Amino acid sequence: MNKILDGKKTSLKIKEEIYEITSKLSKDDLPVLGIIQIGDLEESNIYIKHKMNMAKELNIDSILVKLTDNPTDEKIFETIKELSNQVTGIIVQLPMVSQNVSSVQNILNSIEELQDIDGLRIIDNQFNPLFLPATPKGIILLLNEYKIDFSNYDVSVVGQSNIVGKPLSFYFDTHSKISRRYDKLTPKDNLKFSDLVIVATGVKNSVTVDMLKDDVILMDVGIHRENSKISGDLDFDACIEKAKYITPVPGGVGPMTVISLIINLIKSYCLQNPDKLNLYKKINKYF
Repeated sequence: MNKILDGKKTSLKIKEEIYEITSKLSKDDLPVLGIIQIGDLEESNIYIKHKMNMAKELNIDSILVKLTDNPTDEKIFETIKELSNQVTGIIVQLPMVSQNVSSVQNILNSIEELQDIDGLRIIDNQFNPLFLPATPKGIILLLNEYKIDFSNYDVSVVGQSNIVGKPLSFYFDTHSKISRRYDKLTPKDNLKFSDLVIVATGVKNSVTVDMLKDDVILMDVGIHRENSKISGDLDFDACIEKAKYITPVPGGVGPMTVISLIINLIKSYCLQNPDKLNLYKKINKYF
């Protein structure tokens, strides 16, 4: 039995489905991606390049605005407002590198709801209901691709960041039988009840194989680079022996994140232009 949940293969499949549509459309019928980068982190530059390249390969234009001079909140708000008139959806690349930024969340909240394709607006403790953030969305799409019905599962999400863990936990609160959330595991915590475990702590070996039940489904969101080798939060070689399914790193959740952002961008376009929805009806199952 093949235990691998192949995110690379799945993302390419979805990409081909999108390209089949976008390759035949004029620019007037296509969304435009807007990216704001505060600072000049090399890792952010790499991630932004991946997103813009994906958009380009799908005939989707993108606009990148880089603010590298320690901009104030006011300057960033002004930039978001100006960019909103030129694009369909906006993301602010995280982390922001500026000594003058007083509140990252206030900046994210300033993006219009219909343009918040990263799904990171949080108003009155509520995430944007229109868009699941790209990494959580990629996880759900990958589970769906492998026909894994988690509605009756006991699900644990380990790691509670605003980008991955929290929105994913909220999603499973309404889409699974039991939803458990952990920021950091303590010795009393027990994952052996859980059928599906998503690990998004950013800490290597934060979940170990002895904590898990047999035939568990494991999804690893972590990424660590050591001596040119890339690995996740889990000990893959140990965990695959116990798992029913598992995502590899690289090639698991990562590729699904970028394609999910593009799906959110197209959804944003359709929400803003309901008369164009019919153009994208073949992929609205991913919305």
